[in-house]
Amino acid sequence: MENEINLPFKVGELAEARSFEKGYRGAWFRCKITEITMRKGSVKLEYFDYPDEKTKSMRLYQVPPYYIRKKDKYRELMLRPAYPPIYNVKQMPHASVISEVSVIVDDSWKVGDMVDWWTSDCYWCGRITQLLGDGKAQADEELPLAAHTEHESSSRNSYMLEIELKQPPHGEGSTYDEVYFKDLRPSLDWSPEYGWTIPTQECTVRGFPFALRSKQKKSILYLTTRAYDQVTYSFM
Repeated sequence: MENEINLPFKVGELAEARSFEKGYRGAWFRCKITEITMRKGSVKLEYFDYPDEKTKSMRLYQVPPYYIRKKDKYRELMLRPAYPPIYNVKQMPHASVISEVSVIVDDSWKVGDMVDWWTSDCYWCGRITQLLGDGKAQADEELPLAAHTEHESSSRNSYMLEIELKQPPHGEGSTYDEVYFKDLRPSLDWSPEYGWTIPTQECTVRGFPFALRSKQKKSILYLTTRAYDQVTYSFM
């Protein structure tokens, strides 16, 4: 229970929860923590996007149903903090007004990028498999992650992509070819030990079009296939 006791969650905070239930694997649900019982290692959550759902209690650590080694008590954390705010690197606000961690985007979507797709009132983890224009695959092109003008924003949001959800047992594994740009965000992992990080499996594929920013260090860590490249910015 020691990991559960050291978790940073507090009553009243926003968070995201997941489930091992078939049909919802690989999805994150936006919620609010209404009660914490550390003795039992559980929390009660109110789900924003499911107003008809009653407040439910959930074990913070659960054994995945696909884990068959009975001798080890392997468990996975089912809750994480609310997703950090996203900024374009050219429009970053002053360090004093951002949250402790922010996502800084400064590139384009590419085939192979890990993303979270907003659909059915939750975020689904997947990978971009095609960039679609007028119904044709355009895998050699790039889509801008963030627009700088109103016209660019309107054009950007009209793009469609094809994504594949995480494969079972970690996800539902389906492929969808009518995914709009506006419904995507970069995929991130979170753990009590390391905070927000880039998904590990993606690091073996290519570099990343975004970074994580720490308010305390006032720097940006670009995570690439080579190493952690730290770029320090000066703030007025």
